[in-house]
Parts: sequence; structure tokens; C-alpha cells
Amino acid sequence: MTRRPRTGPPGPAARVRRLVRRISLRGRLMLAATLAVGVVVGAVTWLAFLAVRHELVSDVDNRLRQEATRIERLSGRPLPPGARVPAFVGAFGQSGGYLQLVAADGETLRPTDQTVRLPVSAGALDVAAGSRGESFGDVRVGAEHLRLLTAPLRDGVALQVGIRLRDVDRELSRLEVAFIGVGLVGLVVAALLHRLMTRAVLAPVAELTEAAERIAATRDLAHRIDSGRIEGDRADELGRLAGSFNAMLDALAQAVSAQRHLVADASHELRTPLTSLRTNVELLARGARLPDAERDALLTRTVAGLEDLTGLVSDIVEVARGEQPAAFAVEFRLDEVVAAELLRARRHWPGVRFDEDLTPVLARGVPDRVGRAVVNLLDNAAKFSPPGAAVTVRVRPDGITVRDHGPGIPAEDLPHVFDRFYRSATARRMPGSGLGLAIVGQVAESHGGRVWLGNAVGGGTVAHLGLPALYLPRSVPAADIGPVS
Repeated sequence: MTRRPRTGPPGPAARVRRLVRRISLRGRLMLAATLAVGVVVGAVTWLAFLAVRHELVSDVDNRLRQEATRIERLSGRPLPPGARVPAFVGAFGQSGGYLQLVAADGETLRPTDQTVRLPVSAGALDVAAGSRGESFGDVRVGAEHLRLLTAPLRDGVALQVGIRLRDVDRELSRLEVAFIGVGLVGLVVAALLHRLMTRAVLAPVAELTEAAERIAATRDLAHRIDSGRIEGDRADELGRLAGSFNAMLDALAQAVSAQRHLVADASHELRTPLTSLRTNVELLARGARLPDAERDALLTRTVAGLEDLTGLVSDIVEVARGEQPAAFAVEFRLDEVVAAELLRARRHWPGVRFDEDLTPVLARGVPDRVGRAVVNLLDNAAKFSPPGAAVTVRVRPDGITVRDHGPGIPAEDLPHVFDRFYRSATARRMPGSGLGLAIVGQVAESHGGRVWLGNAVGGGTVAHLGLPALYLPRSVPAADIGPVS
């Protein structure tokens, strides 16, 4: 069953949420703080009012209890013949009070000069019957507000003593107005103070917003948040946010700069093979006037140039890919990836002997990218190896090691071997794009590993690609693994 969407007007909750969303962050914080302070002030004021009222009413109750005790003492005198309740001695009216005796059957007796009849409730009859003790309550007799005490006097008779609460009500009304006024003043002061504090606290957020808007409008990645004004010695969330924002801008600026350099370097590197190909194709277009030997040589150079151009484009695409998303990382056998690339290298470099020593090792990462790094290491070693020389490839739990027996690398070139498009003077006459080792370095960095290349003892070079979290499969006993030298 398909549920139909609501088409009626939004409810009160939805209207409130829509209204709140229209308020700025500063306004919402101020509103929330004001409401919180208002609740606290209201609760404190109400509790204070209740405490004062309790004290005032307690004083009245004490007066009522004292009067009830006096009447109880006087009631011990003998009763007149036929009287069901004792005669009153004295009166309570001088202090604004009322007296009344209540029998268990509901009969009442009051002083002769008292015209006010106090209300008799079921609770008062229970007190007269002896089924409950004294009780206090507020009652209204006409327009007067009374505090009433009902207390047992003797068997079957209860005494009711009431006193006007006119003065108490007047005092409570005055205190109520005073408390409300104090609460409102406190609320206004709290709102003003919070406005000032919110402006000071949110000043860094406002500057961050202005900086983000400026960068979005001008594309100026050189702009930074003033660390002295926002970060300073702060270790709170805003200080960390400002530092993270500047760090993000630094990383973004570096990425944009690297992208621009890559485009510029790629344009420069592509210009030479494209010019060569264009020249060869123009010469081939005159094929009718070229000898067969020259035409065959041009075709060979053209095919070789296309292969070099294809390899260069592939390397540029590989470098531009950057880091592969973590979602593509899987667990794979590193030794099997190296073995597969060794088969390809043997076909591509038939004049080079590849000696392998592959220990079964499990790794986690992107197998295609690791395989591309292995290909580049093998090609780099084979390219500089003399005919018939051996290239040694080892896989150990600490990574991959490739050793060749070529001429080695000049010391002045070693710091730059992993730079993009860098080619030493001795390597410029050989095929390549200068991106192979740069791709190896990028793969190592994206996998959280490291790579180094140096001259080996006895001649040649040795390269090592280390990847983190390498471990042996459970099917291979640790005792079968030789030491890594």
C-alpha cells in the first residue's frame, strides 16, 4: 500500500522548525540561552516565593495552634445542665479570628457576638468523631480568605479556629510583584550579557565564514585565518577549527599547485614525442618518393614513438589518479602480484635474467596500483642492466627489494629520482618518461609505506618498497621463513 504524501498545511511543530531555521546562529544561541536562563530564574523565583509563603503561613498556623490550646484548657470546666458543648470564655475576634465548635452530628456552636459561620467539611466531622487528628486548610467565607484549624476538643466535639489572611495575602502579593520584577530584570541582564558573550565567542566563527566566502568568491587559496586572533594559545574547538581550516587550505593549495605543475610538465613532455610523430607521419605521406629502406625505418620509428607516447600518457594518467579510495583496498598475496609482474617483465626484457626469491606474504591495499609500482621497479632495473645481467627480486614481510647490476646512480641524482619527469643526464638517451619512480613513490605514500633507492655494494642499484601491515599467511609456518638480510 502506497502512503500518500501530506498535502495539508504544516503543523505547529513544522512551522516552529521553519521559523527557527530562519534565525541566525547567534540568534538561536541567544534564544536558547535566554530560555534556559528564564526557566532557571522562574524556578528559583517560584521556589523563593513558596519558601516565604510557607514561613508566613507557618506563623499563622502557630497562632491558630496557640489559640486552640487556650480554648482546650478553658473547656475543662463543668458543662451547664443540658449543654452539649462548653461555653466559650473570651473571644478570638479581637485578633481578627473566628471560633466554632462542631459536634460529630454536625451541630455547631459559636460565640454570641460572632455572626460568621465557618464551613464544616467531612474532614471536620471526622475530627469531631475522633477518626483523624488536627488539620489545616484555606477556606473562603464570603469575600474573606481564612486559614482554618480543626482540632479535636473532647469526645464528639471538634474546635475550629480561623484567622484572616488579609495581611498575609497583601504581603505575598507585594513579594510576588517584587519577585516577578527581579526575575524580569535578571532575564534582561542575562540576555544582554549573553549577547555580548555570543558576539565575542562567535567572532572566530564569523571570521572563518568570511574567509570561506572570500576564498569561494576570489579562488585565492593564499588567504589564511589570522592565527594570532583566533588560534593563539586556545586549545578549544574554535582554535582547533581555525588550525584545521588553515591546514586544509595549505593542503588544497599544494594539491592545486601540484596539479598545475603536472599539467605544465606533461605538456612539455608530450610536445617532443608528438613533434617527432608528426615529422615521421609527414615523411611517410611522401612515401612514393622514399626508398623502401627509409620507409621501413620511418615506420619502425613511428611505431616506437607511438609506444613511447602511449606509455607516457599511461604514466601521466597514473600520476594524476593520486590516492586510490580506501574502499578499493583488499587483502591480497603480495608474492603472487610480484610473480605475475615477473612473467610480464621476462617477456618484455628477454635479454635480462630475473632471479626471484618470493616469500608468501599477505598485504592490504589496492593490488593494481601495487602491481604498477612493481612493474616500474622491474623496468627501471632491467633498463639499466647490461645484456645477460641478473636482476634479483625478493619479497619478505618487510616489503619488496629489487637489485640490479647496472652502472648505478650518480650521487647528485639520488635526491631527485622520485621527482616527476626527472631524468638524469645518463638516462635521457634511453626510453622513458621520468614518471616510473614517481609512481612508485606515490603508491608507497598512498599505502602508508615508504620507498628508497640507492647504490648497491659491488655496483648497480637496489630499490626497496616497504608496505605497512604485512604479515605471513597462516598456512605458511614461521619456521620456513628465512632471515631477511
